[in-house]
Amino acid sequence: MSRRQRPPATVRQARLAQEEQARAAVAARRGRRTLGGVLAAVLAVVVATVAISSAGGHARSATGGRINGAAFSARLFAGIPQHGTLLGNAHAPVRLVEFADLQCPYCDEYSVRALPALVRDYVRSGQVSMRFENLSFIGPGSVAAGRAAAAAAQQDRLWNFIDLMYLNQGEENSGYVTPSYLRRLLDASPGLDVRAALDASAAPATTTALTRANAVATRDGVNATPSFLIGKAGGPLRQFQPPTLTSAPFAEAFNALLGDAR
Repeated sequence: MSRRQRPPATVRQARLAQEEQARAAVAARRGRRTLGGVLAAVLAVVVATVAISSAGGHARSATGGRINGAAFSARLFAGIPQHGTLLGNAHAPVRLVEFADLQCPYCDEYSVRALPALVRDYVRSGQVSMRFENLSFIGPGSVAAGRAAAAAAQQDRLWNFIDLMYLNQGEENSGYVTPSYLRRLLDASPGLDVRAALDASAAPATTTALTRANAVATRDGVNATPSFLIGKAGGPLRQFQPPTLTSAPFAEAFNALLGDAR
């Protein structure tokens, strides 16, 4: 499997400079995260992980207490329908499913390099819908973040939360995913009832959401993050692994499918 590097700081700055100061550059890491045999162990990790609470920890945070990109992210998704894990028109002619871990640096790369243009050009226009499948396998921080994301999905604010998570992502398994960090992300997600989300994150439904996503990944042969399924509405989905995590290969695939659908 090819190796990829996390995007350089200049790429992230190009997105955040409109509203926020970009976070510092991080070292290159390994290529796409592979699940291998870890999916079978995820349920045990989920059950063992302490749910989010109002008592924040003091582990190292990705942002030092500050949330980057909140205004930019709010504008990106404003007015676009969300329903659970789905973003956009439920009857869009093209569907994209993303399998990701919220601590995965290459999922972050896609979110920074590709997602904004795809949302503006294809999702907002109703041509493409996106669905997010949360594979929380990298570590306990992934599970804690996944539970918060599942709680946000219950209020139809999943995409706001996960976008902010990627814009403020720290070094994986470094302890930055603390209760206070997750509370700040929830608080920065427009229209979200934070207290209700905190309560929901501790409920069995969030565990069910994470285990269901892992079952979907197993069924569809997904073994790395980020991974994508793509297809026309009403038709089968196929695995789509773009050569780069930029908007260009996604746009090319979308345009081909949209052309076939006309």
